[in-house]
Amino acid sequence: MDKKSEFSAIMTYRAGMYTLLNTLYKSEVKSSLLSSLKEAGFSENTGNEKLDAGYALFKGYVSGADESSEEELAVDYARIFLGAGINHAEAAFPYESVYTSKGKLVMQEAYEDVKTIYSQRGLKIENAPSDYLEDHIACEFEFMAMLAAQARKSTAALKLINEQESFLENHILNWAFAFCADIRKFASTDFYRGLSLITEGFLELEKEYLEYARQFLEEEFKEIKSFKVSYERMDEILAELKDHYNIFAPKLFSTGAGYKKDVVKYAVIDNVKDIVYDRQSDYSPKEAYYPVSQTMFFFSGDEVIESSLKDNKGIIVFARPCDINGLNRLDNMFLSNGQKMDNYYARLREKVKIVMLECRESFDLCFCVSMGTNKTGNYHLAVRFEEDNILVEAKDAELGAYFSGETECDFEPEFVEENIRKVKYPDINRGNLKQVSDLEFWKQYDESCIGCAGCNAVCGTCSCFDTVDIRYDETSSDGERRRVWSGCMLEDFTQTAGGARSRKTQGANMRFKVFHKFYDYHARFGGDEHMCVGCGRCTRQCPENIDFFKTVCDLAAEIENLSCKGK
Repeated sequence: MDKKSEFSAIMTYRAGMYTLLNTLYKSEVKSSLLSSLKEAGFSENTGNEKLDAGYALFKGYVSGADESSEEELAVDYARIFLGAGINHAEAAFPYESVYTSKGKLVMQEAYEDVKTIYSQRGLKIENAPSDYLEDHIACEFEFMAMLAAQARKSTAALKLINEQESFLENHILNWAFAFCADIRKFASTDFYRGLSLITEGFLELEKEYLEYARQFLEEEFKEIKSFKVSYERMDEILAELKDHYNIFAPKLFSTGAGYKKDVVKYAVIDNVKDIVYDRQSDYSPKEAYYPVSQTMFFFSGDEVIESSLKDNKGIIVFARPCDINGLNRLDNMFLSNGQKMDNYYARLREKVKIVMLECRESFDLCFCVSMGTNKTGNYHLAVRFEEDNILVEAKDAELGAYFSGETECDFEPEFVEENIRKVKYPDINRGNLKQVSDLEFWKQYDESCIGCAGCNAVCGTCSCFDTVDIRYDETSSDGERRRVWSGCMLEDFTQTAGGARSRKTQGANMRFKVFHKFYDYHARFGGDEHMCVGCGRCTRQCPENIDFFKTVCDLAAEIENLSCKGK
């Protein structure tokens, strides 16, 4: 058997096993099912000790089943899973919430989590008992059966395998073995004792099956490949990707008002024609992985509950090289800036896959070449839009699988090599920091800057936020804490509760921003990077026509004058 056939056989076996386990845990066993099980063959040489022992007990009971067995199993089912006839309501209650929540109650956090996951993946519970909640062991097995069956024939097989590994780890293995031990504690028949061992043995093998499947699929796509696809075919691929990802790209919005009537910003797209690739977006892509507003936790009286993501889908972002380099800067600030990562950023960031929009020609305000952000290899796919086709370079096995069977080509992305604008870095260092800070240069912005912070909003590397407590009712102690984008250019950014401000002028705010972009970040993280990526959006966004590029170049000249005077 070749590897592809073996992969298909493993997925078929897994789907079949999960379906069987779903059936046996979902409700009492009927005589018709017992008859079918009698005729089924159960191997007792699987190589897994628990699975072999479970099959032996199972086979022994089923082979001797008679007319009384249905009632006997119904009684045992009620005793084990419902606590019928047992004091103190003890039982192997088949719900993840019971085994993972502090109060051992149903319909807790795990229940809400799996409900969200099922909804996103299209699992609908039908013809089920009234107590068949979403985190019931049978329902979780039904979900795994669905994903295994889909993986056998889907171009998204690797994504599906990764989803199964995640669901297995987070919603089955974290409680199933304790649950199976309780089954043996309360069971009076070898049927259910055997079922508990079969479950444990199969789950022990599951991690091996999934690891094998993932390695096989990654091996199938181990080299970088390039493809040529039509716009129509790309729409079909995007439709398939939308089952697993929220796809963000620059999209045109017509506001019909203000000094900018047409704005290109990042939003979820449905098809290729939504993507604006022939002009620079007015906003950066950071909102896709660093939202304007994020709930950090909920509070009720003295109880605090950490927020969780309600969307299990991954995130695909179409971005230009400068913005990908901007994402790298945010990664440093949120993930490497201290002893602990920022969890709220990290849990979204780990979902992100990048599709690089090839950028071969400079836009008018760009100075990315000077900043070293005109090139990157940090992407999963790269695309070039031609008149009739889209060229795609695939470096990622998971996304590349969607293009399997398409026409291969020799596409390699190209990059901007020169900008009209060439920035001169201001030489800010510890030796001249006080002198540069005290320059009269900054006072020009006291009048010219109106403190709107539009520059902060469009910048791909600005990361400041405020924390805000929202109470659901003015007389209630229930609410939530959110973090919301803020900006150093806002007049009240440094204002404290007493009304004092550590930076009292817009010139001081401009000084802070320039220092942050061209001194602080570099001093903190070292290397050759500055925080600014040279996209020029802040200049385009400013209603007062303050040119950040000119600010930086003029400051460099001012510092040179300081040096000359010092000599």
